[in-house]
Amino acid sequence: MSDSLDHIRIVLVEPKEPGNIGAVARAMKNTGLSRLYLVNPPDHTSGAARAMAHGSGDILYGATVVSSLSAALEDVSLAVGTSHRKRREFDIVHPPSVAVDKLLSLPANHTGALVFGREENGLTNDEIQLCQMISRIPSAVRYPSLNLSQATLIYGYELFRAAHCETPYKPSSSDLANRRELESMYEHMQSALDKLGFVSRHRPQTFIRSIRRIFNRIDMEHRDVATVHRIFRQIDRFVARHGLDGDR
Repeated sequence: MSDSLDHIRIVLVEPKEPGNIGAVARAMKNTGLSRLYLVNPPDHTSGAARAMAHGSGDILYGATVVSSLSAALEDVSLAVGTSHRKRREFDIVHPPSVAVDKLLSLPANHTGALVFGREENGLTNDEIQLCQMISRIPSAVRYPSLNLSQATLIYGYELFRAAHCETPYKPSSSDLANRRELESMYEHMQSALDKLGFVSRHRPQTFIRSIRRIFNRIDMEHRDVATVHRIFRQIDRFVARHGLDGDR
């Protein structure tokens, strides 16, 4: 495996302070990361940001600005959402070392992302749902207080250290599905189940999260997604043939 981390992007979702963005850029520079994505940021080229990004202006000025997390992850094969708090809906949480192992196992032509939420309240459940893995930095206190740049530095160091170790990672399949393909699959599943009149005893949104939880444990390839689509196309045809309307 190459020791380059160019296939890993750092995504900041609606950061509040320009200075924090600059500090993240500085942490990235020191750990070999270069691709910064910003979702609805403040002015990331302001004086405060420039001051904190000492020596890493190329990352700061080269950041990609998008309007949603979905857009930031459109071509990503593996997104790792970070969270400092426990969430009942997402109870499988990995330490940085495990998340880094998965990111570095991606084939060279696939993109991975580390996603960091807002300074005050992190990522929403809907945003976490767009990620295939959830990671948390272990802490000696129950409610850790790490700022964005500190968290980025910890994950960045783990990536840098692991990428430069003597034992190379064995890449996963080069045919991994990206997030856009996975979202299309989930939408097809939801649509077909609705047509079939399937009703979960739980809230529909919670049930779909359970489905995502199952598939997020698998390295889904293009052919896997195609297989799921074929199954649910058969359901579509069955519903159309028998005139079901989802209310029966």
